[in-house]
Amino acid sequence: MSYTTRLLCYVAITLMTVTGCNGTDPTGGGDGNGGNGNGGGLFGGGSSGSGEGQSLAKHGDQLTSDEAYHLLRRAAFGGTPEQVEQVVQMGLTAAVEDLLEQKPVPSEWEELAELHEDNIPRRWMVYLLESPNPLHERMALFWHDRFATSRRVVSGRDRNLAVIHWNMLRDQALGNYRTFLQELTIDPLMLIWLDGANSPKDNPNENYAREFWELFTLGRDILYTEDDIKESTKAFTGITLLRESEKDARPIYDLLNHDTSVKRILPSRVEPGDYDYLGMIDLTLDQPEAARYVARNLFVAFVHDNPSDAVVNDLAQTFTDSNFEIEPVVRRILTSQAMFSTDAIGSHITSPVEHVVGVFRTIDMHMHSEDSQGYILNALCNELARAGQDLLNPPGVEGWTEGEAWLEDQWLINRFWALSRTMEFGPDRTSDLPYHMLPPVERWAEREIRGEIVDTIASWFHLVLTEEEKDIYIEVLDQNGWRAFHLLEPDQQPRHVGELIRLIAVHENVITN
Repeated sequence: MSYTTRLLCYVAITLMTVTGCNGTDPTGGGDGNGGNGNGGGLFGGGSSGSGEGQSLAKHGDQLTSDEAYHLLRRAAFGGTPEQVEQVVQMGLTAAVEDLLEQKPVPSEWEELAELHEDNIPRRWMVYLLESPNPLHERMALFWHDRFATSRRVVSGRDRNLAVIHWNMLRDQALGNYRTFLQELTIDPLMLIWLDGANSPKDNPNENYAREFWELFTLGRDILYTEDDIKESTKAFTGITLLRESEKDARPIYDLLNHDTSVKRILPSRVEPGDYDYLGMIDLTLDQPEAARYVARNLFVAFVHDNPSDAVVNDLAQTFTDSNFEIEPVVRRILTSQAMFSTDAIGSHITSPVEHVVGVFRTIDMHMHSEDSQGYILNALCNELARAGQDLLNPPGVEGWTEGEAWLEDQWLINRFWALSRTMEFGPDRTSDLPYHMLPPVERWAEREIRGEIVDTIASWFHLVLTEEEKDIYIEVLDQNGWRAFHLLEPDQQPRHVGELIRLIAVHENVITN
């Protein structure tokens, strides 16, 4: 089915919804009166690659509006037209430094997130939508997919271990990779998820050792053999969880259950020895393949799917030269020519969470600051789960299947409903619509305004519409003549515009970035 055909299907859904043909109102409700929580700074399928698409040379500091928008979409989910213009004025270097800077999160958002306790999808969504540190949240989401771990393996008093794991991901996302791996290995949720807490020396469990290399540090069938896995499993023995009354389970190192035998791990490269989990991390990072694995993954996450070996090796050198600090690699990628090449722009299909959060940040949508917001937030997270992405609950150890797999018809429809959740817009916290970004309401009685509204909304997403697409969108406002935009029921105008916004938000060039 062509994308235009899909678009027409969505129009049909929209017309049924607005005219009441299906008897439902999927837009939800919820007016609010809290602040927007913005701090200082900005937020107060890949080509084979060639030329600039494989260049880590620094891109010029001056950005066009489209380039600034591309940077914000890849590094910060999205940005309002005002934020895009601010990036243009700042220049690339200053904008990237601003994105990398860790800004304090306003207490109102921390408190709202904490209201959701161990419900990670809701709790994380507050930060994804409102945090002044979107790049940090973007990186935490990236590592969550790479170091896939699920909250479904814990219940009862252990449910808080999911919160501990989530905070660990966010704390380490742009920090030191060696430290990150150390924290990951003894993380209570990971110890349960991959049986690391149940791996004594007399009956070692291979799960964590296998995934540590296959998914976390080297890649499948890179360098190691089955014998290496068996030997490395011995090195990870001795870690277990201590459970005390009224306290969260915490990792301890039980020397009596650690295998102290000499391990022959990667024997052609590494001297035999009594390695423990720290030694395993160190000897793994000593292998050039480990830095290349991370470098490749970061490049693919931000640029395109096919970095050359030269690009990977260059980024890997940056990684090792910085003693495995993640931030310098991300900085170099975000300021590179490859980042803004034709190979990169429009090459990624966004995940449901990336897409919806990006749309909400682009149209200046904000959370409700009261407890009643929980209903809408819960509905939003449920729709995203039905669209294929339930936060801290990936389908398996390999995380989510990405790319075109995200475009299954039912999953797209669930994205569409997720975009219908009503919160608040702009500095004045208007309910219904981002009126501050639209043509003046007093002009909405003019018939010509329909085309202007379509053009305005398309401009938020830097879309260049075909005449056919524009006609379709204008038809949404006219509702097929049944409720002409301004003639019969002017009170319906905001609702029609709301339907138009979410319809444009599922345009193929918004779902891709």
